[in-house]
Amino acid sequence: MVAPTSPEEIIQLGQTMHITHSSGPDDIDPCIANPYLNLLALPLAAIFNASFMTGIIPSALKMAKVVPIFKQGNRAEASNYRPISILPYFAKLLEKLMYIRLYNYICQNNFLYPLQHGFQSGHSTAMSLIDLQDKISLAIDNNEFSLGIFIDLAKAFDTVDHVILVNKLENYGIRGLQLKWFKNYLDQRLQCVNCNGATSKLKTIKCGVPQGSNLGPLLFLIYINDLPNASSILNLILFADDTNIFLSHKSIENLFMIANHELTLIADWFKANRLSLNLQKTNFVLFRSSRKSLPVSDYSLSIENSEISQVKSAKFLGVHIDEHLTWNVHINNIENKIAKNVGIMTKISYLLPSHILQKLYYALIHPYLTYCNISWASNYSTRLDRLMKLQKRAIRVITKSKYYAHTFELFQQVRILNIVKINKLQTGIFMFRYIHKALPLNFKDYFTFLNEIHNYNTRTKENLCPVRFRTNYRKHSIKHSGPVTWNNLPWEIRSLKILASFKNALRMHLLK
Repeated sequence: MVAPTSPEEIIQLGQTMHITHSSGPDDIDPCIANPYLNLLALPLAAIFNASFMTGIIPSALKMAKVVPIFKQGNRAEASNYRPISILPYFAKLLEKLMYIRLYNYICQNNFLYPLQHGFQSGHSTAMSLIDLQDKISLAIDNNEFSLGIFIDLAKAFDTVDHVILVNKLENYGIRGLQLKWFKNYLDQRLQCVNCNGATSKLKTIKCGVPQGSNLGPLLFLIYINDLPNASSILNLILFADDTNIFLSHKSIENLFMIANHELTLIADWFKANRLSLNLQKTNFVLFRSSRKSLPVSDYSLSIENSEISQVKSAKFLGVHIDEHLTWNVHINNIENKIAKNVGIMTKISYLLPSHILQKLYYALIHPYLTYCNISWASNYSTRLDRLMKLQKRAIRVITKSKYYAHTFELFQQVRILNIVKINKLQTGIFMFRYIHKALPLNFKDYFTFLNEIHNYNTRTKENLCPVRFRTNYRKHSIKHSGPVTWNNLPWEIRSLKILASFKNALRMHLLK
């Protein structure tokens, strides 16, 4: 039986939810309703508990208003829009209550795929890239070829089959009244589309989980959870519906032969689960050392008799990964964006005070330098030099300094870390979470302590052992750079027990 809720839980939940003015089909503005939740909590608790006890959800809470959000490309094509479902405010509360109970059940039974980093607390896109970088760098270090196949699913959230999803929930132990609740949640859902001020009639949803809902993403993770079971050879790294397939081998002929065979199993899984591949956006990269020459013989990958295009770099979770793992494509990409934004700041700097310019820096430049920095910025300083120069230009603009002014003191003045120190900060935080067992389970045995190798009572016995490397590709991976960064931190910082205190102390240390 689902654990009942209470008025206190509902009030507390309302305080933690992200509230906007976006109203659902009920036209109730969450920003107006949320402050008065304490007056409504008692009757809401009675309604929600009745739903849990009967397995029935009120029809008014199963409606959604769909708003199309433009992604990219031609604005006249409907496929270039992402449908976001806006649910009634009270439906969000009910979903969040069930989400907490379902997620606690999942964590207790630990049945989610360990390399699924989407929509889970403590996971991030950076962790998917750390896994990917580790696998590729190890393959290169072992003088192997490696394939990265980047699968694109067409409208994955919108094509989830309700019958298959209910069967999977039952297989994972959700039965009886709880299963009846989820059946009812998926059954007879209605939605309308709101676009350019016009609203369509309500129509029944026959498949899919609502994007923009609290419960939909978690249900999708359960739906796609057994995809890695389709092949015992391929390594899969998932972030919700973003799927990367990885395989390495010393022989390029065997590598493509194995990959083509295993891809038929992956294709069969997608067919059985009624998910469609977008073959135009699906591609693969052949990763290798820049010194490793390719054989003359032809090689190709195909799914369902359709050939997959080979590219020299692929975009995975917003980061461009190139075939030699130099990250040059990604660095070039963000360099162009940062240069444009630095130019904008420069042109308007005479109009604005420094504290406003600093806010512009955090809005226009900082996100590019920090996003997944832990992976791509663990690199040669020469490759990062262009970004460093742009960052220095931005700091001079913020502080209204001369063009050739030294920036060491300026970085300290505005308390901003340069790109190299951002990498050390992110790496240090990752290692702190590892030491305190706050990372996902797939990182459980990622590193080795020196005292696990020998029993000598040395001063460094509590240090971590960096992985040995043959190439600099492996040297730049987290398994080497992580322990090196951690071991070089002062003991008074390493000995801190609270993450927030550690972040502040490490940041101050790096600024100095």
